[in-house]
Amino acid sequence: NYGAVVGILLLLIIFQCIDHRVLRLANIWGVLRNNTFLIMMAMGMTLVMSVRGIDLSVAQVADAAGVLTAFLILNGTSAVAAVGAGLGLGLIVGVVNAVLMAYLGVPALIGTLGMMYVVRSFELVLTNGAQPQMLFTLNHSITGFFLNIGQGDVAGIPNVLIICVIAIIIIYLIKERSLIGRHMDALCGNVRASFLSGINVRKTFAITFVLSSFLAAMAGLMITARAGGATPRAVESYLNDCFVAVYVGTLLSKDRKFNVIGTVVGCLFVGFMSNFFTLQGIGNGTKQLFNGFFIIAAVALGTLRAKKK
Repeated sequence: NYGAVVGILLLLIIFQCIDHRVLRLANIWGVLRNNTFLIMMAMGMTLVMSVRGIDLSVAQVADAAGVLTAFLILNGTSAVAAVGAGLGLGLIVGVVNAVLMAYLGVPALIGTLGMMYVVRSFELVLTNGAQPQMLFTLNHSITGFFLNIGQGDVAGIPNVLIICVIAIIIIYLIKERSLIGRHMDALCGNVRASFLSGINVRKTFAITFVLSSFLAAMAGLMITARAGGATPRAVESYLNDCFVAVYVGTLLSKDRKFNVIGTVVGCLFVGFMSNFFTLQGIGNGTKQLFNGFFIIAAVALGTLRAKKK
């Protein structure tokens, strides 16, 4: 039951033996701060996958929300209104996804893939072909409120970490301690039985897509505020990391269940792995190779565990 936890700890020890900087307090703090964005997106993916769905648009929504917010601020819109627009974009995409997948019956793989391309085209048109939106060029009086989200802190604790912890608590309560969360688990077990027991299958399915896109938009705003600018398609690589984190998280559950805490641990695992590669000067290609390996391993181990039962 705890083999995955032991394996992650052993891997961290190996990383530390190779490079003593890995488990330094400053490095651990940096990994925690830098992975708040991935955690936000991966939690949304966890909700969707817990009802046997998939959302390939999460990274693109995060990207577009950040780009739209930066674009509006650069063109004279107040920071508060721009933030509202970015979050609104996430809600709109989530609602469209919900209608397509839950009520029109479009397969989630196809529907969210199409939405990913629609959102990508929107941000490319908005920015005249991937033109970066540099907020740090403006006066701090204009961007201060927004940049404080990603660069500010409270009593030494980064705002992005505070936002992330609050989000984890809320999503955990929704997924693990609420009626809608029990409905998600029921759909994951048997959709037809859930329908016959009186669960509103379409509504439950739809809610996960709305929450997923909203969390992705929040992550996009946090990334943009942290970086002080936005570049179209800059966040796309997070999609692969989301899959790794979610599947690694299932190994931390006795019944191979998609769960919030497991996903958070999976995100930290991905973060430390990426951090180690960065410290060693290893390129992104090797990182993606390991990502693919861990996805396959997670699915294979989960399948073997199910067969043993």
